[in-house]
Amino acid sequence: MIERDCLSHLKEWCYRSKRKPLLIRGARQVGKTTLVRMFAEQEDFQLVELNMEKPWRFIPTLNDLNPRRTIEAIEFELRIDIDPGRSIIFFDEVQSCPPVLSLLRYFYEEAPEYRIMVTGSLLEFVLSEPEFSIPVGRIELFYLGPLTFQEFLSATGEDKAVARLEHYSLGDTIQEPVHEKLNHLVRIFNVVGGMPEAVSRFARSSSFKEVERIKSEIIETFRLDFNKYQGRSNPQLLTTVFDSMPRLMGKKLIYSHITPNYRSNDLAKAVEQLCLARIIVKIFHTHANGIPLAAEKNERFFKMMLLDVGLLLTQLNLMPTEIEQIGELNLVNNGALAEQFIGQHLYQAQPHYRAPELFYWAREKRSSSAEVDYVITDDSNNIVPVEIKAGRTGRLRSLQIMVLEKSLPRAVRFCSAQPSMLTERRKTAKGTVDFKLISLPHYLVQ
Repeated sequence: MIERDCLSHLKEWCYRSKRKPLLIRGARQVGKTTLVRMFAEQEDFQLVELNMEKPWRFIPTLNDLNPRRTIEAIEFELRIDIDPGRSIIFFDEVQSCPPVLSLLRYFYEEAPEYRIMVTGSLLEFVLSEPEFSIPVGRIELFYLGPLTFQEFLSATGEDKAVARLEHYSLGDTIQEPVHEKLNHLVRIFNVVGGMPEAVSRFARSSSFKEVERIKSEIIETFRLDFNKYQGRSNPQLLTTVFDSMPRLMGKKLIYSHITPNYRSNDLAKAVEQLCLARIIVKIFHTHANGIPLAAEKNERFFKMMLLDVGLLLTQLNLMPTEIEQIGELNLVNNGALAEQFIGQHLYQAQPHYRAPELFYWAREKRSSSAEVDYVITDDSNNIVPVEIKAGRTGRLRSLQIMVLEKSLPRAVRFCSAQPSMLTERRKTAKGTVDFKLISLPHYLVQ
């Protein structure tokens, strides 16, 4: 069974004195349904699982907006008694039955003793409809993505590696054999990725061949889903955008670079639909003059990132055994895998209750253009530029330009070298500027 760090967040929600219905949002096959089942088993709850793609006889009661009447109808149909103190009522695939969403506010207001969980694979499309908006203030949101590197290590029995990462503090020395082992595990993670089914299969078989088959099936499932997107877009166009992700990864999006055969408006619509499905993520440009970073984002100026690094590798048609054995992760495909690996972890590092977002910075000047891969904020609300470098070394010109231009106290570089921290001094027209450069191996992104 795959362990997930987010189980502790569900536990905290479950035992609150005042609890809202929990709406779990995420792409298809990131493990939403499995997570709920795992949690119910772990906490020894009766799980009343209701797949809303089925023609349940209680469905007409949803329109009454009376939660107790719906609960009674469910009890009669399933021939069970639902004890609110020891049960979880789980509405799955609610995109097939949107009235469930309208009922959620009344569970909170009129029947708060019940634990209600809700998920759906194409839920974002339903929520984008004006008649099915989220009951603000009446439900709690929970965002779920692929497994992280540390969750992958736990699932594959690498307990010593997990312990080393959990107890690491900046400034600690990592023995070279441990460092090389962790770098090797990062390369394996980039092959397998974080999709739960692929991780499960690898944990059981250690077979890259079987993992590639699973990932190929997931990619094909995404493509088949394009026909379900409510007729709003051309499935062939969605497939074209999706298949172009490997060559677009890490680059400012110019629609004509996807294909010159469609208008920019049509391509923009297709991109937005894939974002709603949470298959791809927009990384917006920010001027980064202050926080929040989103206050200065440019909606028309963005890069894109795929849901999962393992799926990206499969789309790139790279040989898993070559990636696992290669010495420098970033030398593969001009660093796309490393940028994806770090990016998806930074994207998921935010609290589960907050909609994830990620930014980058760029200055476009003929004589002195610069671009920093990611920009984040630390626990003290300081702006921190993040660069992903090939192998153990690499130029830091763009990082230095941003640090000096924004007068930032620190910057982070991810590479394959041992962790280090040093103070850099640069002379500018305004005087001398000191900043800390924190260099971390990829495996310390968490």
